[in-house]
Amino acid sequence: MNFSKDVDRDAEALARPAPGFGVPFPAYNGRSNVNIVPTWLRNGDRARDALPLAPPLVPELDPWNGRPPDGPTIVLLVDGFGWQSFRRAAEASSEARVRTWAERARPITTVFPTTTVAGLVSLSTGVPPGRHGAAGYRLFLPGFGLVVDLLKMTPLGVNRPESLTGPAWQPSIVSGAPTVFQRARTGSVVSREAFEGTAFTRTLYEGAEFTGYTTASEFVHLLATLLRRPRPPSLTYAYWDELDTVHHRQGPLDDLYRFELERLAHGLGYLAKRAGELAARTTVLITGDHGQVPSSREHQVHIEAIPEIVRELAHPMGGDRRGGYFAARPGRIEELGAALRAHLPVGTAVLSMPDLIEAGLFGPAPWHPELRTRLGDFLALVPPPYGLVHQLPGSTPGKRHLEGSHGGLDAAELLVPLVAGRLSDFQ
Repeated sequence: MNFSKDVDRDAEALARPAPGFGVPFPAYNGRSNVNIVPTWLRNGDRARDALPLAPPLVPELDPWNGRPPDGPTIVLLVDGFGWQSFRRAAEASSEARVRTWAERARPITTVFPTTTVAGLVSLSTGVPPGRHGAAGYRLFLPGFGLVVDLLKMTPLGVNRPESLTGPAWQPSIVSGAPTVFQRARTGSVVSREAFEGTAFTRTLYEGAEFTGYTTASEFVHLLATLLRRPRPPSLTYAYWDELDTVHHRQGPLDDLYRFELERLAHGLGYLAKRAGELAARTTVLITGDHGQVPSSREHQVHIEAIPEIVRELAHPMGGDRRGGYFAARPGRIEELGAALRAHLPVGTAVLSMPDLIEAGLFGPAPWHPELRTRLGDFLALVPPPYGLVHQLPGSTPGKRHLEGSHGGLDAAELLVPLVAGRLSDFQ
């Protein structure tokens, strides 16, 4: 499978650095995963008066060509589904179903940061991270006065999940945007059974019917069961996490990516067969929240071991390994910037967070009212295979080193596929 020159030109353009910053920005204006939900809502005349949505997909990426969907829609989010790895895997695969995916794939961007929290909340709300406010894996939440792990809803350094989730907890504590399911007042989700009821799941899918799976076969079986209902859901979100998991554990290896791609293609083909005649009226959009880059154990930078940086911080580092958020003590912004530039690895981009917000890295205004406080004063983007770690005193280190990582603005992290078509096309 050889990709066209047009596809390669699109990818090259999306990875081009933004003027004045030296790094690419997400294509929030119609070529990113945040534009999928607004396209479905607006084409189906389902948009409600609420926080402004992102623009729809550009016309050449709109699977409905501006018209209302004439049947169910499935949005399949493959965690860790990077474009560059997809391109290599598709070229190396001999599977006919993978060729079908490749023929229907175009490169788009995810959001920034290129991490699961920001990507999934953006996909499920249709607004960029700066607007919904869940703009990082670890984020300073002023209401708690803490840097919080948003996946586990627990303070940084605390290993007990959901420790900040009490009876009065609401998704609005994290995200300032309604979900697509709240806007449309309909929809279903198929995701890991272990995630049901967590704070992060509620943030993503409030208003949806949740169905949990445990195995790949059950995942496909449950999707088929939803489609075979007398009145199938108009919108179904399906979340697959195993590609991201194996790349974190083993590194972003091409053979592992190809294996996952081939079994997902097989599963979608089986789903098409089970759906029968409805497959010809069911739209499928497959995308990712980020890709991954290698992360060497020897190149992990421990912020707590650099006193020149620690003494300038208002609170521990937020963000992710590949892109750290740093907030200065009052009156010490210049000193923190100088310390970061002096002590982080050669090739690190230390950028002013207010400048990045204004330039649109997190999406255009209006922004979440806490955004500036949540993000801090500087973004530090380290080159692969470096990573940033801030281990708090007395906390327990992770059990294993992550061989693959994401969260930065390398093209391998930022670019993801958008594979679109009728379910019957994938049979």
